[in-house]
Amino acid sequence: MERYWDLIEQIVRESDIILEVIDARFPQLSRNKQVEELLVKLGRPVIIVMNKADLISRKDLEVNVAELTKEFDDKERKTEIVYISNRQTRTVKTLLAKIRQVFAKYGKRPDFYNQPIIKKPYREAKGDIVVGIVGYPNVGKSSIINALSFKKKVAVSKKAGTTHGIHWIKANNEIKLIDTPGVIPLEYEEESKLAMIAAKSLEKIHDPQVVAIKIIESFMVKNNVSKIFEFYNLKEQKSEYDKNALEILTELSLGMKHLRKGGVADENRTSYVIIKDWQDGNLRL
Repeated sequence: MERYWDLIEQIVRESDIILEVIDARFPQLSRNKQVEELLVKLGRPVIIVMNKADLISRKDLEVNVAELTKEFDDKERKTEIVYISNRQTRTVKTLLAKIRQVFAKYGKRPDFYNQPIIKKPYREAKGDIVVGIVGYPNVGKSSIINALSFKKKVAVSKKAGTTHGIHWIKANNEIKLIDTPGVIPLEYEEESKLAMIAAKSLEKIHDPQVVAIKIIESFMVKNNVSKIFEFYNLKEQKSEYDKNALEILTELSLGMKHLRKGGVADENRTSYVIIKDWQDGNLRL
């Protein structure tokens, strides 16, 4: 993990602009505060890219964008916010335009040789606009690189941890991209949080029921648990207001006929199904 943070610092120092890729559905969960602190420390301009915008309603997207915009309404932070959907070409063009706009506003990075001494002399990146891309595993960094390049340049997978080192990609004649492995902060991170944003693969989840309950609670917050039942073609037995998330999970298990001996609901099996559909983007709020 320390080696990964060395890579992140190298990329930040060599980049003119940093794209922090987050999940549009859960902007606060998917933000990497430790990386953001490093960006502020080194004074790099940042574009927060809210990815997977097609997996959230337009109304909720606008609310999330407004909340982030209010938080970063600080000239010292040098932070811009855009949202993107790989299914909508215009959002990709908007991101490209924002990169050019931010570069024109702040200019190239300062000469890193004049910055405070670091562990080793990183080489300076060559290119007109050098854009570093950071974020949690599986937030969609590779798909954004491919979209900016208008062709497949990097392997894209729904499995967390596909990218393992630094990758340099020439997006076009004016922009060079630096991709990184997804980095998780050094402090302990709650498993359910990482699973919710697909930063932890299904097969690595130790307690699937906790994660499935968190997903169900997300629907409860918006009073639309019925969407889960509709997704699985099940009839809800009681109003969501009459039960908690665990009871809803049990009801889903019975409806899906996920049963253990004696006809007891197998919540673990149902939890894996729910998590997979959620991480694949099929089950949506």
